Amino acid sequence: MSVANTEIRSLSAKKFDRPQKFLDFCHNGGRPLGGIVGGNEVTGTMNATFQTIDPGSHEVLATVCEMGAAEVDAAVRSAQAAYSNGNTGWRHTAVEEKIAVITKFVELCERDRDVLLACEIFDGGKVSELAEGDFDQIRACAEYFCEVAKRITMGDGSALEVAPGVQGYSYREPWGVVAGIIPWNYPIVLTSWFIFPALLAGNCVLIKPAEDTPLSALYMGKLAEEAGFPPGVISVLPGRGELTGQFIAEHPGVRYISFTGSPGVGQHILRTCDRHGTRMKREMGGNGSAIVLADADPIEVARKIGRYTNQHFGQTCCTIHRVFVDQAIADDFIEAQRDFFGSLKIGYQAEEGTELGAVINSTQQERILAAQRQTVSRGGQALLSGGLAEVSGKSGYYLKPALFQTTPDVDCNPAEVFHAFATICPVSNAEQALELANRSPYGLGASVWTKDIERGVNLAKQFRDGTCQINCHNQIAYGLPYGGQGISGGPGAGVNCEETFTDYTQIKAIYVSQYDA
Repeated sequence: MSVANTEIRSLSAKKFDRPQKFLDFCHNGGRPLGGIVGGNEVTGTMNATFQTIDPGSHEVLATVCEMGAAEVDAAVRSAQAAYSNGNTGWRHTAVEEKIAVITKFVELCERDRDVLLACEIFDGGKVSELAEGDFDQIRACAEYFCEVAKRITMGDGSALEVAPGVQGYSYREPWGVVAGIIPWNYPIVLTSWFIFPALLAGNCVLIKPAEDTPLSALYMGKLAEEAGFPPGVISVLPGRGELTGQFIAEHPGVRYISFTGSPGVGQHILRTCDRHGTRMKREMGGNGSAIVLADADPIEVARKIGRYTNQHFGQTCCTIHRVFVDQAIADDFIEAQRDFFGSLKIGYQAEEGTELGAVINSTQQERILAAQRQTVSRGGQALLSGGLAEVSGKSGYYLKPALFQTTPDVDCNPAEVFHAFATICPVSNAEQALELANRSPYGLGASVWTKDIERGVNLAKQFRDGTCQINCHNQIAYGLPYGGQGISGGPGAGVNCEETFTDYTQIKAIYVSQYDA
């Protein structure tokens, strides 16, 4: 048996204290935090509020106003005005001017880095090592799409002679008002992935953060005003998905929606959008697979896969939850994976050394517990049975990791389970592993682990997934598309590539013939 590389560990926490500026923002002078519409903070005509809490302690962080149909309509009207506004609207603003405002916004985010890290750590429940990496995506995403915006030609394309005396050309323009419905697991990252290409393409944006994690979007909305975005270009509409999100989907003035969330919710929003022709791109989770070939080091690969499976405590859409390992190394792999999962340090996310913190809310906690029970009832053999966990002095939503062994004839892990949760299935060969991996209706992320790179690439190309990797996982790079196949996503190019920018535009054909009286 190989010796485990103990340097391969899960993302972990450093001690992190709440900065005063974060506390002042949450307190908001004793008033609930309002949405941002037309450059103003609004409390909402529904007179409804909700509390956002720290999932690791159940402490209330802030009270937030819920935005209703009237606020959505006001945000759309404000965005429409900011978009057009004669020849001075956002759609007509030169790309260099857009880049200047976005650069100022990024600088303000970096000035208030600790506040945004506090939003991720306390509102989102993340360990600092992950939160810091997420924060870095603000600048990386902005800089990438600023360069893309310089390359993409908006307006008139090249003219073609399409018939005698008739010329034709394309005309590319923004959609106008676009909305981003952002999930709770990566609020800063996914807000950045939405707003930068959408704004640089000339759209005005509505940000609808998840009700569990509204703080980072609300804070970024305040920074956007300070950066100099015209009123109405960026609005933030906090509230529940079934209310605020539904009002956004129903509004005919919203021309395009970018959604990240569950398949059920995404499909419901898609049906709503179809009523009035609103386009929608969507990323709807995954149940990622990993194939481990017989030539791989079972101990080292088990630890690496364990690290990815536990990224944000398993609350990462593209991560690994189904492992298919060659039976020749299965025993060693299973022992190492069980040791890695069983050794995770469960604790509060802002305390030194924590590797596995609380899940986001009670609903997720119950779903995960139910999934653990169902895995056993479907025929999975518990290696680590999961269940509730306790953390001294904290009353958060803590759970133990869960690991199960299964066989090729038993499908005990059919749906996404957002936790440090995985099934391991020994297989006779790579072809059997690939067939089992591709049975899932999801298709977001998959990986192959082998010393034979050529064979790994050949297998990766046969996955029915949007992102396929060899000897790594959860890799995302600007310039390469990140999107799903199957029920995990579509249409368009996903995020993070040049085609993402063009997804936030529409194109039409214009034909011109000289007028002959």
